[in-house]
Amino acid sequence: MKKCKLAAMAWLSVCIVLFTSCGNSAGVSASSTSEVKSTAVSESTAEEKQPYEILREKEDETKQIAADEEQQTKELQDALSEFEFLYTEFEGGDALMGVSLHCDKVAEKGESCILPVLYIFGPSMPPYLCVGFNYIGDEYLDMDTVEIDTDNYRYTYDSESFMQEVQKTTAEVNDGKEKADELALRLVTEDDIDNLADIIKSDKVQLTFAKYNTAKPVFVECEMPDEDRHAITDALNAYYLYLNASERVRAKALADISYTEVES
Repeated sequence: MKKCKLAAMAWLSVCIVLFTSCGNSAGVSASSTSEVKSTAVSESTAEEKQPYEILREKEDETKQIAADEEQQTKELQDALSEFEFLYTEFEGGDALMGVSLHCDKVAEKGESCILPVLYIFGPSMPPYLCVGFNYIGDEYLDMDTVEIDTDNYRYTYDSESFMQEVQKTTAEVNDGKEKADELALRLVTEDDIDNLADIIKSDKVQLTFAKYNTAKPVFVECEMPDEDRHAITDALNAYYLYLNASERVRAKALADISYTEVES
């Protein structure tokens, strides 16, 4: 997983212009398609809403989740504590990249997964959320497409919606073997937020990593690890808590972060 994180951090220098040129918190639009698989909708059950759901509902009413600044700071610190952060400096600034601690458990087992990544450029800028599609297998796929099947929908992301070309590294799993590791990153849009919320709430999610742009297509299907639900929830909660916090609250929360420094 370490190499995968470094690959995601390496992309940061390539994507600085893209991030800083985005004028809104949803990021930039990118090509994606969603296809209805079934009109059947499972019965809804009463459950406690996650912070990101409450914040989205209140977005038009207020940018504050609590009147007490101390409470806001504590909530944001707690959300960010669910991440491992890497820090890097680049020409003109610096940044933190956060990955949910749940993602390490998946990679150590050699399982492919959805990898949410949070980028923070400081209190005065909005956060940026990316979703990574991380394939781990015996051989490289040269993947150009990722399909995600939830209870009711199929979400398809092709190479045109990836931020850059797919990164290839290796992953060392629990048995000591090295596996092929491919990572594609996508800047999250408002539509993606809804897709991720659907993924969290679905009973079963199937991932398909594929190479379709060839006369000899190759694809691998697998069930999404349960840890992904926790990782995505962590990322959405931290994203919206940070987005809706004041600069002062953000600064206090960032001052409390532990991180590993990496070379740019």
